[in-house]
Amino acid sequence: MLALTNAEIETVTKGRIARGTIVVDRGRITAVGTAKPPRGAEVIDVAGALVTPGLVEAHSHAGMAEDGLKGDADYNEATDPVTPHLLAIDGFKPTDIAMIEAAESGVTTMYITQGSANVFCGIGAIVKTWGPSFADQVVSSAAGMKMALGENPKRVYGGKGQTPSTRMGIAALIRKVFTDTRNYTAKKKAHARNKKKDKDPFATDLKLEAVARLLKREFPARCHAHRAIDMLTYMRIADEFGFSFCFEHATESPPILDELKKRDVKLIVGPSLVGRTKVETLHKSFATVARAIEAGLTVAITSDHGVTPMKNLNVYAALAVREGLSNEDGLKAITINPAKILGLEKRLGSIEKGKDADLVVWNGDPLDARSKPVHVFIGGVRFDAETARRSVFEPVR
Repeated sequence: MLALTNAEIETVTKGRIARGTIVVDRGRITAVGTAKPPRGAEVIDVAGALVTPGLVEAHSHAGMAEDGLKGDADYNEATDPVTPHLLAIDGFKPTDIAMIEAAESGVTTMYITQGSANVFCGIGAIVKTWGPSFADQVVSSAAGMKMALGENPKRVYGGKGQTPSTRMGIAALIRKVFTDTRNYTAKKKAHARNKKKDKDPFATDLKLEAVARLLKREFPARCHAHRAIDMLTYMRIADEFGFSFCFEHATESPPILDELKKRDVKLIVGPSLVGRTKVETLHKSFATVARAIEAGLTVAITSDHGVTPMKNLNVYAALAVREGLSNEDGLKAITINPAKILGLEKRLGSIEKGKDADLVVWNGDPLDARSKPVHVFIGGVRFDAETARRSVFEPVR
């Protein structure tokens, strides 16, 4: 049992508690308030320092394209525009130094996903940035289906002289796959009712099985889209087929906020620090976050690691604050909002009884670029960056 005392507790969802105590047992928060720590607890007096929940990265490629090892990237299977059955967890390397640096910087959970080469890219996972074992890191091995519209699949497959090479081709391909999945599911149900099914086994299609999970709302679609035209097209398709989704990047979301609000679409905005590298990012701005939140949407800020380093997630939130976002919403955009988008708001994103003991003790305001963590706890275990680095870089003897 562990107790952090004399803390300025930023709960995120229930205000701040001055000179408070957080009690942790078996990886969960068991008490938050001003009571004295229980007998027998290991007590850490943080001397008035601010404690926040661990930061949550809603969209990352860390572990799939390791820092410094780009030749061993495993996030884009750019051989077929329809690969919904690929599992990000199968390409995940937990020894990526980027995750150690992120954990050291207060990022304790991330959503890992395939890249955006394909129209149907595969199924993403949620992992902790560090854990005593690989099994301890995995929160969910199937948490969303990555899909991509716009320039990326057009460039990859148009360059090969195959469909899709236009936005029309992308939309038509999506509708075909969803229609094929509906027909496949109907045939599968009919086969299950067939008394002769043992003599005539049903031919399983792994691609359509994966899409069927999306249509059954087992997880949401995670749609890569920068331009408003792509988001509008995707919303029409979602209306037709009735699945849940959020948008990743959402660069041109301000002009269509009314349509997004009508459907209560969640947004993951970024990466906003890098330059305008393609036509789709012409309107890139940190101000997009404030505009979308003012419209009443749930918005998370992403690093899109390794486009920009995940370890600087709090700095990207600070830059959004500079462009009009409130401090309160800036912190929410990297804690409780991404937790909601991941469907884990009951476990992550705030300091409350019963939630994961992912906690960060700061030496200043986390939305001040000069601040950094003094202590980081993941699942109630204090993260030791030096030990973690040795486990990655020291040879086995």
